[in-house]
Amino acid sequence: MLNLKIIKKWHLLILWPALIAVVIYALSALTHPLMAWTGPQAEKRFPPKLNVQGEINLNIQDIVKTNQLEHAKIAKFIPYKNETVLQITQEERQERRYFSLSSHAEIPYHDSEQAIWLANYYLGKTLAIKNIEFKTQFDQAYPAVNRLLPVYKVNYDTQDNLSVFIHTETQALAGINNDWKRTLKFIFQNLHSFDWLNEYEKIRVLLIATLVSIITIMALTGLGFILLIKRKSKLTHNSRRWHRRLAYVVTLPLILFSISGIYHLLYSSLATQEYGTRLTQTLNLKEWSNLSLENNFQHLEINHISLVNIVGASNNNIASYRVSGRNKQDHNINTREKRFKGMANESSSFYIDESNTVLTQYTDKNLIRLQSQALLGRQDLTLNLITHFGPDYDFRNKRLPVWEVSDTQGNLIFIDPVTHILVDQSDMTARLEGYSFNFLHKWNMFTPITGRFYRDILIIITLIMTLVLSAFGFLMHRNKTR
Repeated sequence: MLNLKIIKKWHLLILWPALIAVVIYALSALTHPLMAWTGPQAEKRFPPKLNVQGEINLNIQDIVKTNQLEHAKIAKFIPYKNETVLQITQEERQERRYFSLSSHAEIPYHDSEQAIWLANYYLGKTLAIKNIEFKTQFDQAYPAVNRLLPVYKVNYDTQDNLSVFIHTETQALAGINNDWKRTLKFIFQNLHSFDWLNEYEKIRVLLIATLVSIITIMALTGLGFILLIKRKSKLTHNSRRWHRRLAYVVTLPLILFSISGIYHLLYSSLATQEYGTRLTQTLNLKEWSNLSLENNFQHLEINHISLVNIVGASNNNIASYRVSGRNKQDHNINTREKRFKGMANESSSFYIDESNTVLTQYTDKNLIRLQSQALLGRQDLTLNLITHFGPDYDFRNKRLPVWEVSDTQGNLIFIDPVTHILVDQSDMTARLEGYSFNFLHKWNMFTPITGRFYRDILIIITLIMTLVLSAFGFLMHRNKTR
């Protein structure tokens, strides 16, 4: 049975540390939606399309012989300005290599030029560049939450020190910052996540857990007051009256914020998490012949042409091309709502063998099923095509579409159909924490109803009411002390 004296004792005992903790976390949390609303925005969100019209001639055999190429992890044809080039990925954290389709020669030091062209493409304008950095590790400016590595950081010579992060392998915009967004991010990282204690992880976790636990105890004891003390017909002080009114609204969300925050903190610190791609295949480039394809797909914009190994019926590898396209329509997704929801950058695909024959018997689904069975060593797999970001595969992964492969144990892996590589994975434990953080801390359960903007407004109103609740509690305590 709840004891009112004990509840009152603890509610007053932790008043000052709770007030400090609420101010720190509520104010720093407000910076997160501000970053999304007021930070720099890209002009374009959809990757550039391949510039292929009429007959498609890809002389890969000539390129392989000229440059004595043997193996690659990823090989595909990508756009650069008004031409198409062959991009080769040999190691995950190394610069990508590029080859000309006309001269068959390697284009030296082109990866950084590709990044600059993509950065200008996404911005929709060409700006003076201060310098460019090749990043193979996550850091405070580009944390692990972004998933993609390696990336180029293109620093522009602008008044607000604009910088753009580009992942050249996927042609993806991985991030965009300026001084204002960096300031907000600095506040959030150091007051909400306590990144200034990253070198002392145990102290960081203990300090955050203590502050958030104090908020939780304060909210729970406040809830006890609401449940046990009968409401008087007239409350003598306005501060007492408004403190009680706000407590009815704020207490439960505050408890959910705190508990899910502690859960996320402990899981992030203790669990082993694998972010980024895993290059699970090796291509023998000598097996591919030149591709000559008549583009009779007038309703499609050819978007990807990649090299993929197919395991045939007799377990022999078929060196095939995967060609995919998207419907010719306006793909304007330059709104925050659509950016976080995402959009698949292809609508259909087909495979072509070395004799330039379309392999109608093969589809993404059956090929990825075979690959996943070999990768996981299991047969009990269910496949779903993911065309929008969601709780299990969110916008930080950047790639769409992907195939979600699940087994009966609750494990998920996500395969990129363009290159057949593993791009993400999770087990039931990771997803439970993800659901807790997404729904109880970030309130993403409201997003399908309200949209992200009004969900953020709802969170901001709740945070402001929490600060006002704390202010009235402080006034009550001060008046009583006097």
